[in-house]
Amino acid sequence: MIILGIHDGHDASAALMVDGKIVAANQQERFSKLKGDYGLPVDAIKNCFKLAKLSFGNVDHVSLASKTLNPVLLRLKRNANFSVSDWIKEQEDYWKPVKFQKKKVNYWKLFKNSKNFKQDKIYNYDGVLSSYMNYKIMNTFLKRRVNTISKFLKIDKSKISTQLHEDCHKYYSYYFFDNRKDGILLTSEGVGDYSSGSVSTVKKNNFKLKAHTKENHLAHIYQYITLLLGMKPNQHEYKVMGMAPYAQNYEIKKCLKTFMEILKIKKLNIVYKKKPKDLFFYFKDKFKDCRFDGIAGALQVFLELNLSKWIDSCIKILKNKNIYFSGGVAQNIKAGMYASQNTKLKNIFIPPAAGDTSLSIGACYLLAHQICDRKKINKNNYIKPINNLYLGFRNDQDPEKYILKNKLNRKYIFKKDYTNKEVAKMLSQGLAIGRCFGQMEFGLRALGNRSILCDPRKFENISIINKKIKKRDFWMPFTPTILFEDRKKFISNPKNLDGRFMSMAFETKKFAHKNLQAAIHPYDKTARAQILKKNDNKEYFEIIKEFKKITGVGALLNTSLNLHGLPIAMDYKDTIHVFKNSDLDVVLLDNCYLKKK
Repeated sequence: MIILGIHDGHDASAALMVDGKIVAANQQERFSKLKGDYGLPVDAIKNCFKLAKLSFGNVDHVSLASKTLNPVLLRLKRNANFSVSDWIKEQEDYWKPVKFQKKKVNYWKLFKNSKNFKQDKIYNYDGVLSSYMNYKIMNTFLKRRVNTISKFLKIDKSKISTQLHEDCHKYYSYYFFDNRKDGILLTSEGVGDYSSGSVSTVKKNNFKLKAHTKENHLAHIYQYITLLLGMKPNQHEYKVMGMAPYAQNYEIKKCLKTFMEILKIKKLNIVYKKKPKDLFFYFKDKFKDCRFDGIAGALQVFLELNLSKWIDSCIKILKNKNIYFSGGVAQNIKAGMYASQNTKLKNIFIPPAAGDTSLSIGACYLLAHQICDRKKINKNNYIKPINNLYLGFRNDQDPEKYILKNKLNRKYIFKKDYTNKEVAKMLSQGLAIGRCFGQMEFGLRALGNRSILCDPRKFENISIINKKIKKRDFWMPFTPTILFEDRKKFISNPKNLDGRFMSMAFETKKFAHKNLQAAIHPYDKTARAQILKKNDNKEYFEIIKEFKKITGVGALLNTSLNLHGLPIAMDYKDTIHVFKNSDLDVVLLDNCYLKKK
């Protein structure tokens, strides 16, 4: 049975499931080069079929995530196209007159002529752009989405199922893992089909919704503060999280009370304690005399405390100590780490790319679950977990031919069939190396196949990579890949959390403080580590193993292979673009490398 999962909202993606196993998954942004791209992920879909060596005619079912997409935002590709100025314009010219002056404002007209916007041209938007949030219009638009998918794939509409947004999140968070346990499933995000926060239970693979609310504004508050601090909502929340540890307690206390007055835990839901007329303008006024780091620090504490209290309440009411957590808020790794330290909790499962990126995979899992119910198939035997995320695009060009065709060998030192020992030696000598190897990773994190690698022992490598390659904010930490056999030297993991995919943060030990100076947070010494086993990625594992033989350190600094503001490099062309426009010393193109003279 072949199921195609599609997510066509922001961070659009596609996934292909064959007989209960996810065999391919891609994000549209990697092909379009528009970070966070929206719309029908045509290129991602095509590549999934290419990787699986299947054709559209082989599809048995299509599972489409989300029933209520906002056509105005999709046409504008808002989250992908908006600058900070555009986000401010939205607040000042749309929400302010709508909420405070009760005026009618046409959102589409405000932004339709914005320069440099790459608008969606695939779906039919006739007559559906007049209103910002209208469920009748969104229902009409859903039918058009289904029609477009039917025509694109050349399949009958009866093969296409539409799934609730939140359900895709929770089925993904459960079926992703191989050690599935009965538990509580939490979702928390900006907006779904029926909630911004939900609580469900799973018992013997059967799911039951227990509570949901549209007042769980943890995500919205984090988004608005990100904007008030001069950064892009829905993209740069991780920067606010990275800044938070630098704040002093005095500055945090000045802001924390304001945050804590807004929300409260009411049984299974997070709801308003005090409801401002508008969250953005409320915080803008309240924090006008506060420092930026204090605001960031207090925001992170506010999120951690509320998440932990919510978990406590759910455990007490539902009598289960296993938590599955998904939705955009689950991508806050520090909050996840804080929650994992809760003594009332037994297990916490947070899958990688827990936000909307993974809805396509969740849609596959959800439909497979429904089909198993109908056909009385054992779900545990049929629905497979995901053991690695190397599910995306693979270069099918010969790297040597690519290099010679583009005459790159004339400008750079070229070598074919290098050894992992050679790579490790260059890393130990302080060189920064970009690696484009095999299938690319699905999700938000580079896991070695589309990574920039560097010696983690040298603190100065933080500024070198920030200034010369990534061109990103000075306060942001880098991350390590650690050999599984050496994990206990570097990190503390009392609950044995899944560290394969950089979806969790960990406290680190003194050995890491000394030997991972460039790959842990400079201030609080935490690490968003990738714990690597040999059978997860043999070649990458061997590079780190050889580096350990030279240096005694079984870890590398690992950050995504991209320039700031661009998606992770997909192919040789993207990789060479990064190489030419940065101070990377070496790039590995599968079995060949180029080195600057």
